[in-house]
Order: sequence, then structure tokens, then C-alpha cells
Amino acid sequence: MARRVNKKCLKCAVLAVEEARQLHGVEGDGCWDDLKCHKRRSHYRHRGDRNFKRALSRQLQQKVDTPETLQLSTDLSESTYFPLLILYTDRPLQRKEKVLLHALAAELWFGTDQRAKIEPVHCIALSQEQVRQLTQQILKKFSEYCGTGEKFTVFSEIICRDMQHCPIRPCPLHS
Repeated sequence: MARRVNKKCLKCAVLAVEEARQLHGVEGDGCWDDLKCHKRRSHYRHRGDRNFKRALSRQLQQKVDTPETLQLSTDLSESTYFPLLILYTDRPLQRKEKVLLHALAAELWFGTDQRAKIEPVHCIALSQEQVRQLTQQILKKFSEYCGTGEKFTVFSEIICRDMQHCPIRPCPLHS
């Protein structure tokens, strides 16, 4: 079984080295260890990406081992609008836990064609209520765009991506 995540080290990993040494070094709580901390901080900073790559490689491996897939001819998905919500978070594979929401975007699909999209928006300073209102505005915009009288109340799918892949520039994460 994997070792538990050290919450203190996880918070320390996002700090600059100087800040971390000051906070946890001789002047701070004294837990800084020059031999271990650099490697540990790097591990915690990059663990989301590494876990994502690991999960992706497992999925690809399973695809290689799976038998042939048969296709059914259904026209249901070809004639239906569906909205997708794309979240850029600090832990994209842990959707049930509280995660840090960095940005969000949305797309409207009709079958296999993308018909509209909302460019990514930073959510760093937004409260939970403001994010909820923003998603409701997006659903309302998509409903108006369709023009079929269809009113979207929820997103068909929520896609979580690592916040390192945030496409917004300038971005505080990439400065």
C-alpha cells in the first residue's frame, strides 16, 4: 500500500525554496532536511502529472489487451446537443475530494461535432458560489445558442485536467 501524503510537505512544495527553508528551517519549525527535502518537494510538485501519465499508460495497456469492439449503429448521439465542462485542477484524478480549481472552460457538442466553446476562465479568486453562477451562465448561453428550446440544467460530462495544462496566458502558474 502506498504511503500517505504528508500534508505539511505538500503545502511546502508549492513554496519557493527560500520561503520553505525560512518556514521549516532553523528559524522555523526545524523540519527542513537538506538531504531529503529537495527530492520530496519535487515529488509532491510533479506527482499529479506522474499519476496522470501512469493512469494513461494503464488505459493504453488495457486497450492493447482488450478484444475487438463491435460497433452499433445508433443515431441518438448524432442528433443531440450536449455540454461539456472542462476543469483545470491541482488533482485531476481525485474528483471526489476537495481540489483547487484553477480555471474552467466549456464546450457544446452536437454528435461528434464541436459547435461552440467558452474560452478558459481563471477561477483562482472566485468563491464556490461565484463558480456555480458562472457554470449556470454557461449552461444558459449554450441553451440560447441551440435555439431548439432545449434548456440545459447540468453538464453531460465533466472533464478534469491538470492545472499545469492551463491554456490561459498570462497565467500566474506559468509566470
